[in-house]
Amino acid sequence: MGEDIGVEDGPMRKRSAKDIEQMAERETAAFLKRASITYLECCVSLMMTHLELEEVATILEKEADMLRRLD
Repeated sequence: MGEDIGVEDGPMRKRSAKDIEQMAERETAAFLKRASITYLECCVSLMMTHLELEEVATILEKEADMLRRLD
């Protein structure tokens, strides 16, 4: 049979196990980043249903300052 056509990389080629591992690591990292952001957004939304907006902002600012001090 002929070569399969890939969507992004042109013609499909056999990839080494190392390439596949690196691609899997990149995709896993991207997924975890998206999932973490979604989780954080849910947490902030939940806070906003039970606290005043200014109170939520103050808490988040304190958390952000703590994160910036981490080395």
